[in-house]
Amino acid sequence: MTWQLTNRPWALILVVLLLTARSAYADAPEEVGGGGGGAAASDPTAGVSFQDLKLRYFNLTEGNEESTLEAEGSYVFVPEFKITHKLIGTRTNRSGDWETDFRELSLKPIYLHPIMPFGIKAKLALGAEWIKDLGKTRDGTGSGSDQIAPLIGIGWQLTDDDFVITLVQYFHSYDEDDGFEDVRKTGPRLIYIRKLPAIKGWGKIDLKTSIDHEDGNDFTQTLELQLGTMVADSIGIYVDGFVGDSVLDTNAYDMGIGIGLRFMY
Repeated sequence: MTWQLTNRPWALILVVLLLTARSAYADAPEEVGGGGGGAAASDPTAGVSFQDLKLRYFNLTEGNEESTLEAEGSYVFVPEFKITHKLIGTRTNRSGDWETDFRELSLKPIYLHPIMPFGIKAKLALGAEWIKDLGKTRDGTGSGSDQIAPLIGIGWQLTDDDFVITLVQYFHSYDEDDGFEDVRKTGPRLIYIRKLPAIKGWGKIDLKTSIDHEDGNDFTQTLELQLGTMVADSIGIYVDGFVGDSVLDTNAYDMGIGIGLRFMY
């Protein structure tokens, strides 16, 4: 099965956003969150405009495999407000046969406000994420539900080179496929970003946890590692590592790797 772009209106919406991004946001103000430059784009509380293209491979549980191609970015309208997007396409054998399709589109408006808790320079982030399932659950390419996920986070600038982000998001499904249970999950998240001037880059450690309220508050976690560098003023590259059930406790995946290309606007 091939990806049918013309039959996916959500994908067409995102394509339009990508084509207009540079002209619309070329004059966005410089942001120091996450270390500035490419590092700031890895900070969900930073007000920067960027576009990432990612290729990822996951070794799933029960011997299955999955690769994804993702477009993720953020557009800053004013310093206090941005919208992020993500479009995911996948090729997987979750169903027993290899299937290829769009998986998910998400849009996330976020309000940003500088604060100084305990005398530490920080950024408050308030927002909500809309997650639209684009795949087919019988083929293993879909999640089985559309969701709304409000969030609150604080980005802490501990030093000129060290940034910590504390964030929590609540995932609530409003439409489920037949045979799928409601989604009620709380997702605390802890991120550490280290600016690496020696390589014009950054390192990132991202601990994502999930508390499933529909499954007796079952607690799972994954760990994402990222190392990147800016190869030009507005272009960066990075590698990702994903630690799942091979070390931690999760049904998401055993482990994974990825590469990414980053454009700053």
